Amino acid sequence: MKSLITLDGREYEVEVHRQVAISPDSPRLVVVSNLRNSSAVSLLDACLDSIERFTPEPHEVWVIDNNSPRGNVRRLLERPEINVALNRTEPLPPEARAQDVSCPPDQLNWGRYANAVGLELAARLIDPATRYFMSMHMDTLVCRSGWMSFLKGKLRNGTAAAGVRMDRTRTPEGVLHVLGYMVDFALFQELNLDFFPQLPEFDVGDLVTVKLREAGFGVFACPNTVWEPDLVQGIPDCSPLKTLHVDRAFDDDGNVIFLHLGRGIRRSTGEHRNGTSVEEWLLVAENLISASGQS
Repeated sequence: MKSLITLDGREYEVEVHRQVAISPDSPRLVVVSNLRNSSAVSLLDACLDSIERFTPEPHEVWVIDNNSPRGNVRRLLERPEINVALNRTEPLPPEARAQDVSCPPDQLNWGRYANAVGLELAARLIDPATRYFMSMHMDTLVCRSGWMSFLKGKLRNGTAAAGVRMDRTRTPEGVLHVLGYMVDFALFQELNLDFFPQLPEFDVGDLVTVKLREAGFGVFACPNTVWEPDLVQGIPDCSPLKTLHVDRAFDDDGNVIFLHLGRGIRRSTGEHRNGTSVEEWLLVAENLISASGQS
């Protein structure tokens, strides 16, 4: 099915391949992708494999792909457990559309905006009665069964969003990082929230936290090694996650439930710059998933 969706004054042509449709009470897990190279394809595969392995609860996965080469998205359409929306229009903010250049700018210049466009497309494609919307970066892994129920269980008693990491680089109070947070979608719609950044003050998805607080609601963030490096000491020495140089988020019992590779991957080429390499990350993903299948 093809749809035309207007966002921020630009019309997006989207091909929707829906293979899973369940109750709106079940969370929608939304992964925005831009698959420019083989490393990006492998990262997304690992993310989706981890969701499939460690999320036994009912859910829908939506991959919103932003104008990747056709050959790189073909395998997505072969996965029966996910819904795929192929956005065939390059996401560009208004200031980029006005530029008179022979070679138009693309997502290498406007990655944040493109990510927001993907999330906004998802918000218009999922069932409007959906209760829980979760944004996820494609360089993430879920690594323990029950992770989704844990986050969903935090959305009660006035808490309207729960995420795997709180960032305080932009506001003293902190905002949930869009790499992985679940929000009450009915409230999201009621308050007319959106994921668009307002740089330099607010990045993608930051204003969701800000406006929820302004409306009197709370947010929850998992303990995360980015801000609490001493948490690593609680990870068993035998675990490969102890020495993995990535974000690690924990549940209330001290179990690692979510991983984020983060910065260090050059978007255009997939080249590794620092920290954990893509190859190391993919090996960890493979080992986690295979070990879970044997237990």
